[in-house]
Amino acid sequence: MTRLFIALVVCLSALKAPAQYFEGKVIYRQSVTSKMPGVTDSALSATVGNEESYFLKGGFYRSMTNGTGFSMQQYDHRTNRLYFKNPDIDTLYWVDAGKSTDKPISFETREDAETILGKRCDALVVQTANGTIVFYYSRRYKLDAAMFSRHTYGGWAFYVEKSGCLPLKTVIDNEKFHLESTATEVLELDLKESFFDISPTIPQVKFK
Repeated sequence: MTRLFIALVVCLSALKAPAQYFEGKVIYRQSVTSKMPGVTDSALSATVGNEESYFLKGGFYRSMTNGTGFSMQQYDHRTNRLYFKNPDIDTLYWVDAGKSTDKPISFETREDAETILGKRCDALVVQTANGTIVFYYSRRYKLDAAMFSRHTYGGWAFYVEKSGCLPLKTVIDNEKFHLESTATEVLELDLKESFFDISPTIPQVKFK
């Protein structure tokens, strides 16, 4: 009886345990179509890149692409700064992630909207002043919304608050372009916080 009681307590404790948040790396395939006169799809694609490697741990993330524009983007929840790096310039530019010009106006959730990597995904459809953003997510890959509550840049805090999950696909459509970013691989890794350290020797400049 004692062993059964202990087993029951362990099971109930597991049920009450906090959700495990995703930590690791996601590889996304990207495609973009230009709506800007004089800017071809190929030119915009070269700037944005067609592949993104995204690393996440707690309130840190780092995005690296093969584009010729900003090839690296990194967020630090402690300073609420979003850093950008051009592949040809040894300088980090940063913006206050608490500022955003494209604020959400309305949203809706669509259940079982698409299957990505074998996972059934719901979709959060967000209407902004500049267009529409659709986030497809599986509840298997949870995020800690509290860590990103100040990250209003790009509507990230709003998205994480409403879904609580990592997007497996993002579709952005506005008057300038149509972009789709779809996960091709998700790897759960034990990342060290030092992975997101920024070298003190790299110049930092506030982006204007």
